[in-house]
Amino acid sequence: MPSNIFGIILSLLAVGFGLLTGILVKLISQDVPLATVLMGRFWASLPVLFGIAIWMRGSDWLHVSDKKTLGLRIIFGLCGITFWFLSVRHIPIGLATSLFQSSVIFITLLSPFFLGERVGIYRWSAVIIGLLGVMLITDPFREGLPAGVIFGVLAAISGASLSITLRRLGKKEHPLSVASLYNFAGAIIATMLVIGIPGQYVMPSQTDIMLICCLGVIGSFLQICMTSAYRYTDATIIAIMRYLQVPGAILVGFLAFAEVPSAIQFLGTAIVVAASLFIIMRELYLGKLPSKDEDVRVKIT
Repeated sequence: MPSNIFGIILSLLAVGFGLLTGILVKLISQDVPLATVLMGRFWASLPVLFGIAIWMRGSDWLHVSDKKTLGLRIIFGLCGITFWFLSVRHIPIGLATSLFQSSVIFITLLSPFFLGERVGIYRWSAVIIGLLGVMLITDPFREGLPAGVIFGVLAAISGASLSITLRRLGKKEHPLSVASLYNFAGAIIATMLVIGIPGQYVMPSQTDIMLICCLGVIGSFLQICMTSAYRYTDATIIAIMRYLQVPGAILVGFLAFAEVPSAIQFLGTAIVVAASLFIIMRELYLGKLPSKDEDVRVKIT
């Protein structure tokens, strides 16, 4: 099988796992506090990640030299997954996914300040149009701003900050070692929150326990598929294919949860996707996106 085709298959699997993640978050009872969900999700992800990291790296499976950047990766990763789960819990999964995918817009917005990158008129125009799309997703003609929308925007900003951090990390560290340490740190921090904050632990039902464990295992395979995809095909193809998750999430929300975004929110979603894809294609044209032959550090929550 040609390597590009294999990379595309891995990308499609990652999209599927991403959709399953949103479905599972929706299905887990609202009575289970988020800290409990995160604790179970992180612990359940470790056996798969640890096993594959040990298999691939041997005794160096937890070796990371850039501790400072790893710390930032943990902070932004935890913020991103927390806000993403909160957003999915409060608003339709399609809208939450659209907002999260707008992180490309915020990366372009922040990169001149944190990476010293020059952003030209075309990408600035795409950023402005994309932000207009984000505003439309919030449905400004409705009274009040839903909490889920705020969480979705915060998830996108956290994801953008994480991507910038990983760009600075560069080629120094192995992605499986970083993923293993991040998830282990997430498990410890979530456990401390559950123990230390009153009301953050409620014994989940048997069904919720099963769903949370599935959430962790699927999260592991999502990270592995996405990391592996970058080794077989171009980053631009993978980035574009990620946007299949937006119509997929809207369809899943309609079929599984009877969620129907308003017309203005559909328009905002289309604008966000179009602006983000334009930015990706522009970066490809300018030669800023890495190819499949480069060792890419993937943004994974």
